[in-house]
Amino acid sequence: MENCPDVVAITMLACKIAECLSDDELEKLSADLDLFSDALSAILVRRSQNQDK
Repeated sequence: MENCPDVVAITMLACKIAECLSDDELEKLSADLDLFSDALSAILVRRSQNQDK
């Protein structure tokens, strides 16, 4: 339950952003944020692998 405030805050932020953007803008933002998340994940994997050496 310790991460629930983060989930609630992110959900509220998503709802507020969705109110301000068109469907097309929201779709583009979503795709960009997916890419951003994937890039961060890849960086973390590489850091972890480099620390294991």
